[in-house]
Amino acid sequence: MQKINKYLRLLAAFAALLLVCGREDASAQGNAEFEVNAPLRVAEGQQFRIEYTASSADDIGSAQFGAPDMPAGLSVLSGPVKSVGVFMSSVNGKVENRHTLTFTYWVQAGGAGKITVPPATLVFGGKTYSTKATVIECVSGHVPQGQGGGSSQQPGAETLDKSALAAGDILLRMEVNKTEAYKGEPIVASLKIYTQVNIAGFENIKYPALNGFWAQEMDVSGQGDSRATIGGKVYHSQILRQWLLYPQRSGTLEIEQAQFTAIAQLVTQTPSTGSPYDLFFGGAPQVRNVSAKLASPAVKIRVRELPQPQPAGFTGAVGQFDLTGMVSGDRFAANSAGAVTLKLSGTGNFPLVEAPQIALPAAFEQFDTKTSEKLASTARGTTGEKSYEFPFIARAEGDYVIPGVQFSYFDPSTGQYHTLNTPEFPIEILRDEGGGTSGLGMVSGVTKEDLKMLGSDIRFIRTGDPELMRRGRAFLWSWSWFAVAVLLAAAFGGLLFYLRKSIRERADIVRVRTKKANKVALRRLKRAKTYMNAGKESAFFEEMLRALWGYMGDKLAIDVADLTKERVQQVLTGERGIPEEQAREFLGLISECEFAQYTPSSGVQMDKAYQAALDQIGRFENKI
Repeated sequence: MQKINKYLRLLAAFAALLLVCGREDASAQGNAEFEVNAPLRVAEGQQFRIEYTASSADDIGSAQFGAPDMPAGLSVLSGPVKSVGVFMSSVNGKVENRHTLTFTYWVQAGGAGKITVPPATLVFGGKTYSTKATVIECVSGHVPQGQGGGSSQQPGAETLDKSALAAGDILLRMEVNKTEAYKGEPIVASLKIYTQVNIAGFENIKYPALNGFWAQEMDVSGQGDSRATIGGKVYHSQILRQWLLYPQRSGTLEIEQAQFTAIAQLVTQTPSTGSPYDLFFGGAPQVRNVSAKLASPAVKIRVRELPQPQPAGFTGAVGQFDLTGMVSGDRFAANSAGAVTLKLSGTGNFPLVEAPQIALPAAFEQFDTKTSEKLASTARGTTGEKSYEFPFIARAEGDYVIPGVQFSYFDPSTGQYHTLNTPEFPIEILRDEGGGTSGLGMVSGVTKEDLKMLGSDIRFIRTGDPELMRRGRAFLWSWSWFAVAVLLAAAFGGLLFYLRKSIRERADIVRVRTKKANKVALRRLKRAKTYMNAGKESAFFEEMLRALWGYMGDKLAIDVADLTKERVQQVLTGERGIPEEQAREFLGLISECEFAQYTPSSGVQMDKAYQAALDQIGRFENKI
């Protein structure tokens, strides 16, 4: 009977241990991510997917899904269909698993307009997660199959089936949190792009100069993409750059235009060919890149001057501040070091705030101020604190008082000035019994304030006739001085003329490209010769094509997008007066190199092609 009770006790202890472990595992759960994936735009009557995906490092299959109430503009065809998956990754030998849980709806859009899908919820590990409400724009048009949503692409990356880029598909805006501010009041300026098409990248980026502002760029890496509605259209928006601006002068300041060239990707559906595959796939979508020049409208900021009169000691601090002060002690031995520390905290134009002024007694030797700061740029301005340490050494014994420090600032929220004061700091300086670190003896009853420095020259003063004599001639106003002055003026004028000419030439981008066309082409031909000597035929012809096409693009100032054989021949014969036979000979060399690149057995000899390229480029240099 005792053995049975012993076994029962062991079994109960084992069960309790399992229960505790299970609770610990359950408590460890709950770190999950939950998001929705839906298209930005769909066409009337189009069928598409809406996916709700949860992921966690733990097994998430037991999570409870709270389905949203689909709006009247969507007809649910099927769903939610539940699917689970496990993704394994290995980094530096460490294997990690990621569990996913997906609920998919197949829906059909109704009439044109905006459709708002309410949030969905997920309960996992005792925590409740929720997605954001999603806005889908239903338009009259056609969206290619596969662009309607799902996990095949990013949300909001859908593109309408079109052959040209519309004016409102991409917008570039400079947005500010206020258009009227006091001088020194912080302004947040955000350069945002709104898109209804995919963007592959940017070229020719020119940011505004921000003249009249003290600018601090802010970190936007933590700000994700979002959706916005402009003019009744739903856009995918993203902050490209963000600045914290402090106006430096009153009046009307202008944030200039930002100019970009965006590379947009347009998706078009291939026409049906009558193939049986079209019955299932509807043709394959085609993607082509289109360049679009963007410019953000200029933004005007009205800056008001700070009210008058200004309090004494005001140095331009704008914001909300607090000032505290302390001294490293109230009793020191003579010739020992101490420090007064002032701490300025709050929110405002910290980068432009000058250090408060402190007046120490004459018996104190003051050293350079030490400054430390902990600041962060926020939408309200620069927030944090600045500490100013004023080191000193007391040289004479006695009782002293360090006066309190005043600091004045302007609060734009109230439109008033405020003055902060620190208390006075009484300090007692004791006799230096050890003789001090400076080796100066102390005399009782005599302080440094009782002594004044009357002069430092202790040499004997000569009396009588000094018997001064002229030695040599002064260089100033001599003929040599005038000659040197003329030469310096001429050299300065010549240098100024050269710099202005160089600046004008560099500002002309087309001219710079034209002048450097031959140099760039010869450098590429030299690289092609290296491939020829190494017997690398494919690399040789590829570099030859770069040299020939690049030379014509730079020499004739033709953009890469317009660089075709027809365009080159038109410019050579019609605008530059090159004989048609010579133009055909150059384009024929390009055709031979293209044929040889993709057909290694074409029989085009590398050395002849290389020599022909040198000859033709040399002839063009003499005529163009």
